[in-house]
Amino acid sequence: MEEHAVSLKLPTFLAAQPRVWFNQAEAQFALRKIIDDKTKFNYVVSALDQNTAQRLIDLLEHPPAEEKHEALKQQLLDTYSLSKQERAARLSNLPDLGDGKLSALMDEMLVLLGDHKPCFLFEHIFLEQMPEDIRIILANENIDDLRSFAKRPDVLWQARHDPNFIVSKVQSQSNTSAFDPRGDGLCFLH
Repeated sequence: MEEHAVSLKLPTFLAAQPRVWFNQAEAQFALRKIIDDKTKFNYVVSALDQNTAQRLIDLLEHPPAEEKHEALKQQLLDTYSLSKQERAARLSNLPDLGDGKLSALMDEMLVLLGDHKPCFLFEHIFLEQMPEDIRIILANENIDDLRSFAKRPDVLWQARHDPNFIVSKVQSQSNTSAFDPRGDGLCFLH
């Protein structure tokens, strides 16, 4: 199958985040309706920096007869993705949060989790990253949706540090824009 030339320049391969890079590359292929294996292979090769290409020289010079792109993709993912042990080590040794948002930390933790499902230890690691006063408020909450849950400590953190953040007594608990973590009618509104 022959394809017509399509204008596409992929960004340089991101060795630190190969899955992210491939998700973006595949999106570019889909947008431009590029389906030919050899074309995809050539675009990916053109996006490799010199050091990365050197590590894969055998595959670049002698690609398989079929599924070249998939072979190259798999080799790059195998070479540059963190192993399960490396991801576990990073999860168990997260850097200090500083002024960062806990929702951003959750995003980072979910990336490290990869295809694995979160468990109670994952939730514990996340809760341990919070300041103690916020952790106490949220410790007994049911965590069904991790990304939604991670936004709650952001609200508490902001209420704790932002002098313009309004704390008010709300009479009606039916206000869905309010966050009432303790169920005592004190809601944090922005």
